[in-house]
Amino acid sequence: RIRVPTSVDRRLAQRPALRDRDADMSAVPSSSIAASRVARSTPRRRGGSLPRRWSSGSDVDALATSAKMDKERKGESDYGSILNWRDLGSTPGTRVAPGRVFRTATPGKSTEEDAATIVGPSVRVARLLDLRSVDEFEETPGALQSRFQLRTFTRDPSTGTPSTSAAIAAFRASILDDVDAGRKVRYHAPLLDYDRYYRSIYERMEGLERVKAAVYGVQAKLYDDTNQRRLFVGKVNAGGLNLLNEVMVDGSGPEIAAALCVLSASSADNGATAFYCKAGKDRTGLVAALALHCCGASDDAIVADYTRSQGSGKAALGGGKVEGDGTAIDYSRFHGAPEAIMRDTLGYIRRGYGSVEGYLDRVGFDADARRTLARALCE
Repeated sequence: RIRVPTSVDRRLAQRPALRDRDADMSAVPSSSIAASRVARSTPRRRGGSLPRRWSSGSDVDALATSAKMDKERKGESDYGSILNWRDLGSTPGTRVAPGRVFRTATPGKSTEEDAATIVGPSVRVARLLDLRSVDEFEETPGALQSRFQLRTFTRDPSTGTPSTSAAIAAFRASILDDVDAGRKVRYHAPLLDYDRYYRSIYERMEGLERVKAAVYGVQAKLYDDTNQRRLFVGKVNAGGLNLLNEVMVDGSGPEIAAALCVLSASSADNGATAFYCKAGKDRTGLVAALALHCCGASDDAIVADYTRSQGSGKAALGGGKVEGDGTAIDYSRFHGAPEAIMRDTLGYIRRGYGSVEGYLDRVGFDADARRTLARALCE
């Protein structure tokens, strides 16, 4: 087993840190549309009275509802307590039916009002899919998450190896059982495991770098971890968002398959699914990309959906001061949702696995499962 550099891990685990500052990444602030705001923007006659055709309260309410629906069609959030909320089918070319799946930042601070709307008859979210690590969970789940019981997808505990297709099938069966029973479940499939992240960095090292890593590991254990931190953090900084996505593609296959199984439970009859990571950009973006591919979306449509999270351009893995000695994360490497990142990720999958279908076959989400997902989201 490769030794994870504990000092690097401690640095990344501190607050504000790599995991928690992910809350800032490319989240698009939302705003509510109030009927009073619509009324203020409505043309007035001389003397300040409203035109007769808009004079009734019901007409103003209808106009507000129409404006709200227009925002929803554009994928913009109407939930003041939740960031980056949008319908996965709202980007042209995705082929997903409206109201089947919503992608978002964590809803951990949802208000009661927003939670009631999301699970209510207009939005009908019947299940949640949480892609974060446990240490990213809020201290209290909040108004929306608390309405759902938590169920975590785990790898085979008897061997410690990635779960087999049988284990994924068992997870899929539990989802179907929940649907039949009408249970509201928050499914947890963590895509970013930091032990796998560091191990993947080590495996990408060549020759002399691996020797250095071994030597620096001994140094860190005996007296000084500066060289070890500089080596591993340097690789993290150099890899940026591309490395982050590649590590998830290569190391989180079972979790990705489990996540797609959850999305497959969405339907007009069974209600919608809302899925998220910390800010709904990279982990959420990877699962969205694979789901959209299964639905027949083009690369251009997948990229267009991803780049809508560009937002404020904040860092995917956090934010903070970059130290001059090269032992701290350079968070500028993790900003935004650039088009090139998603195109590079799709290219990485095709180079490594032959095709996106080949990758999904490898992780246990076969052709039958892909057809089921496409029917659930598109028909």
